[in-house]
Amino acid sequence: MIPISGTGSVLAQVNKPGVVFNIKFRKTNGDVSEKIGCMAVRGGSELSERKVWNRNGLLRITQPAKNHIFDVYIDLILEFNGKPVFHNY
Repeated sequence: MIPISGTGSVLAQVNKPGVVFNIKFRKTNGDVSEKIGCMAVRGGSELSERKVWNRNGLLRITQPAKNHIFDVYIDLILEFNGKPVFHNY
């Protein structure tokens, strides 16, 4: 596994088909949440998905074991697969 250093690395990992990951993030109300066994929700083409993520700053994620779909602000991701995420502003 490649050590995660920035949000670009996270998006590159999430964008790979079939990748299952764990994610820890801050919610907009300030609470911290951790989700295990997640996958990115795919809609249209892979390229259009990345454009949407870049434009609105949201990552749509599903947790199949719990049949749960949720959005995470990319800038509020704290850890990806147990490794800290550094934001390049």
